Amino acid sequence: MGLNTDTLGRQLAIAAGKLEAYVKQLDENGVAAAARKRDSVWRKLDANRRALRNRFLAAEAVLEREAECARRKEAAAAE
Repeated sequence: MGLNTDTLGRQLAIAAGKLEAYVKQLDENGVAAAARKRDSVWRKLDANRRALRNRFLAAEAVLEREAECARRKEAAAAE
């Protein structure tokens, strides 16, 4: 079952917020940006954000495809 773009957008915003908060915590602890990839929590949060972003983009592509299909059907019915 796919999720709509509103739900995915909300989840993406939450995931990005969690990642930003953790990055802020890492910065306060003096962890360099290049060293973040070694932190397992950062990797998990980043992977979750990237997965949600990809799902969001895919959902938008499906909506665009369905809209194009509806336009073609209307054009065919009008002929």
